[in-house]
Amino acid sequence: MRPRVLIPVRSIYRDYLLSPPIVESLEQFADLEIVVDPAGLESKQYARLYAGRDAVLTTWNTPLIGREVLERATELKIISHAGGEVRPFISPELFDIRPDLILCNASNVMARPVAEHSLCVTLALLRSLFHFKEWVREDENWWEYDPAKNVSLLEKKVGIVGLGQIAREFIRLLGLFDTEILVYSQHLDPEKARQEGLVKSSLEEIFSTCDVISINAASIPANRHMIDARLLKMIKPGAVLVNNGRGMLIDEPALIAELETGRFSAAIDVTEEEPPAAGNKLRFLPNVLLTPHIGGPVPAQRIWMMQEAVANLKAYFEGKPVRGVVDKQRFLYMA
Repeated sequence: MRPRVLIPVRSIYRDYLLSPPIVESLEQFADLEIVVDPAGLESKQYARLYAGRDAVLTTWNTPLIGREVLERATELKIISHAGGEVRPFISPELFDIRPDLILCNASNVMARPVAEHSLCVTLALLRSLFHFKEWVREDENWWEYDPAKNVSLLEKKVGIVGLGQIAREFIRLLGLFDTEILVYSQHLDPEKARQEGLVKSSLEEIFSTCDVISINAASIPANRHMIDARLLKMIKPGAVLVNNGRGMLIDEPALIAELETGRFSAAIDVTEEEPPAAGNKLRFLPNVLLTPHIGGPVPAQRIWMMQEAVANLKAYFEGKPVRGVVDKQRFLYMA
């Protein structure tokens, strides 16, 4: 008997994510039901969608899969998410109500583009590319620029806050630059760090000594504003701060206050409020490279997430290993 797969999807994403090749690949091994805009259903109607399903393929903005849904979904075996974050729509009750249920995501294919973006903005700020773009237009002293505006990443000290898949992919890319890498992670064993060529460090050491600081910690309540005014004041002159994690990790008013000193520069792809208010100073400070949350897979790469979600479903029903499994521990600490 072919598995019965439910796909709840918003109308704005249906044609974009469920392209003919994706649907065809699913139909090769499963019977599908695509439900458009399920958020408009009453809770009982929504829960009934899951009755009799063997699997669910979720995308962005999936409504909550909580107790009411899980009590209906008695035959559900796997939830395969075509994205990274699962906490917005998965209730923690899942692990108690259905400990047998497999939850997996596509974060492994998302990590590479985010790490690429982190490297891109790091190099752009170290080399002051946007400064020099204006410099060559307006200054006649072609060669007489401030040397502090032209800095290499080679052999620099890089601090990584949080050690998830994105951070590890960024570390892999940094291997090309012979950097010294300091890592703050409560889950990293110092000896294992040494074996991997990393140095387990404190936040204080990272913020006071590193040339580049990359924020990749999990967006859990305990980490709200973990990067506070005290740490931000430690950042040394000329350093680069990169936040491709979540805006809530940094005390934004404190960050703005320190950036206004001009002491360091920052690449910010995520803000506490998205989009930031029209008058938010991050939009205008000359030492800030603010981007509109574009660090993830570019539009042409987003099919990778759907392909991974489909591959995980196919693997499960063929009795093969599933990638990106999210167990209770990972659920609590993942970004």
